[in-house]
Amino acid sequence: MRHGWQPPLQRDIAVLVLLVLISTGIIILDRVRSDISVVGILSRPFSPFLKLSSRVMALSSLQTENRLLRSNLMAKSEEEARLREQVHEIDRLRVLLDFRRAHRGSLRVSTVVLEIETRLGGGIVLDGGSDSGFEENMTVISPDGLVGRVVKVRKNASLVKRIVDPGYRVSALTLRTRASGILGRDNAGKMVMEWVSPNAEIAPGDTVISSGLGSVTPKGILIGEVVAIQDRPESFSQSLRVKPFVDFGRLEEVFVMMERPPDYRAIIEGRDEQR
Repeated sequence: MRHGWQPPLQRDIAVLVLLVLISTGIIILDRVRSDISVVGILSRPFSPFLKLSSRVMALSSLQTENRLLRSNLMAKSEEEARLREQVHEIDRLRVLLDFRRAHRGSLRVSTVVLEIETRLGGGIVLDGGSDSGFEENMTVISPDGLVGRVVKVRKNASLVKRIVDPGYRVSALTLRTRASGILGRDNAGKMVMEWVSPNAEIAPGDTVISSGLGSVTPKGILIGEVVAIQDRPESFSQSLRVKPFVDFGRLEEVFVMMERPPDYRAIIEGRDEQR
């Protein structure tokens, strides 16, 4: 009994011929019906994955570009900040130089190296002391106005009490109407000029300067601006809220006035001795 068995070579040739025919048919059909591409039909199930892959690649490219842009922007911002700081430093030094030239021989510049907290009494420490010729009760100023006075001196450091520190008092007057009073810090931490005559003509915006009374602070140094006025009927006076011209939060260098006003009390005591 004979079975339908074929030799391996004949079977392989038949399969090969079949594949060739199928491939040729696909090519012919694809060329004849370009609108119905067999390749397109076969690739349709994979099109969502192809679109997703394209979007992922595009997103990755955008993220890389954004990182580069942020890096460049940060570098530009840092460079701009450095340039602004340099311009600020140049302007600040120019102001100090002009101020120093205007007071040639009477001022000595010093750097603020430490700020003391208000709860510890307040004040600032300078990098100059007796080795720089500083002495107690010397007046300290800046190009903007009165800073305070030296209250303690060591060889290479000095402690300065500022006008905004607790316990500091200075005689002052208004530049426009010459109304006098005592200026200091109140319990709320504000600058107040007390014991001003109730009849004195005062207006917000008036400039307050040092009056020179007391033989410590010279006369005519700018202090601040009147921002509010309050009548004190119980003490027959007015109280003035004063905003200092000096920005104490940004104080870096100060000038110590090496020449002090005459000590009139000593002169009076000397006269008493001569009698």
